[in-house]
Amino acid sequence: MKKLQMLFYFGLLTLILYGCSSNIKSVGSKEIESMDISSYFPPIGMMRTYVQYGTNGQTMEANDSVNLSINSDGPDTVYIHEKGGLAIESIKEFIVTDEEIRLVYVINALKNEETSVVELANKPKWEKKDMDKSVSHITATGLTVVVPAGSYDNVIEVTTVIPDDKKGRRTVHYYAPNIGLIRTVFGFEDGDEFTFSELKSAKTGNKEEVNNVIGEEEKGSKSENGNSTGSKQKKKDDKASSVESVQEIYSNKQYGFSFKMPADILKRLTVDTGSWDSDAVATVDFTFTESSRSVEQLVFSIIVFANEGNDDTLEHPFYKYIGSNDSYIFAYAMSSEPNEVMLRKENEDLLHEVRLMVESSEQAMETFEVN
Repeated sequence: MKKLQMLFYFGLLTLILYGCSSNIKSVGSKEIESMDISSYFPPIGMMRTYVQYGTNGQTMEANDSVNLSINSDGPDTVYIHEKGGLAIESIKEFIVTDEEIRLVYVINALKNEETSVVELANKPKWEKKDMDKSVSHITATGLTVVVPAGSYDNVIEVTTVIPDDKKGRRTVHYYAPNIGLIRTVFGFEDGDEFTFSELKSAKTGNKEEVNNVIGEEEKGSKSENGNSTGSKQKKKDDKASSVESVQEIYSNKQYGFSFKMPADILKRLTVDTGSWDSDAVATVDFTFTESSRSVEQLVFSIIVFANEGNDDTLEHPFYKYIGSNDSYIFAYAMSSEPNEVMLRKENEDLLHEVRLMVESSEQAMETFEVN
């Protein structure tokens, strides 16, 4: 169960973009608007290694490479292919201009989706346009920052918060010219900070070293005119199918909550009540099983905390708050990594099915209600 707990703990670090924006002071607009923000994105051919830190002193490494993709039906994009670390493997596609860096597509073991998130902009602050409605501020420029890879000058500090959160939590990223991200720090309401990742090394590779990282899954099949008709179109088709699915209400009478999910997905999930988080009253775990292939993959959990009456919002920094009643506070945690059996080639169809389940669970949390 410890492994499962760590999976959730790390997998949800991407959700802690919280904070109170009224206390954030951005750099003046004249200095920022004259900045070529593309200079803070890594160049094509760069290969980077990051060290990621756990709260108990454990570390792991993640490697990425930066690759150009020439599109016949739109602007050229840049792919960053990451291997290792908490994500295991992921591909992120960006559109990079002088004025902004926008994340437009994400592929990892359990996600394959279009997006439109502004990671960097030459503005004092901007709306990221992510699912948390977070806002980013450039809070410092001209910094000198030392990380395991070395010392970097002219670093910018970007602080990201969610305006309506009252906990004072934040995520701070540090970007160096011609390198990109070099450090990620999480800040908490009591002023404490936790460094999650730092750049360990960076170098520019040659063509032989930096392979095309789009991969067969993302490339998909090619139409006669050469345009890609692969996973992006499949993603759109999957989304359409999900919308058309008959919705069913899942109701938990023990803890007093409910939400809606497509009936065909709910019937494929088993629900168990566990206690893998020692700080919680219970975890309600939704797991996909396929006994004929010995597949058992956790999809998401509802974490149930005791409501002690002091506050009706979530104290835990790594889970997504979804609701509360007089007795309990509820949080959502998705599985971020597939297990070893799920990654076998013969189970590719099941992995795709679980991707849709994870995506559906995120949508289902928008319908979460408490009694």
